[in-house]
Amino acid sequence: MSKAGVKVKQLARELGVTSRAVIDRCRAEGIFIQNSITRLNSDTERAVRRWFAADGQHDDQPPAVGE
Repeated sequence: MSKAGVKVKQLARELGVTSRAVIDRCRAEGIFIQNSITRLNSDTERAVRRWFAADGQHDDQPPAVGE
């Protein structure tokens, strides 16, 4: 029987950030994360993905040059 949820360290690796960055952001948002092997529920996982996508972590395009 497998446990539900993704581990913080797995999600961080997927997002290209450190586990510490994910843990710190969660704590800042009032979500207690004990360590990098803590499993996240689906709602928290979606929130973390949004936060780091919004921070520009996945922009493959270079910044636009001013006109």
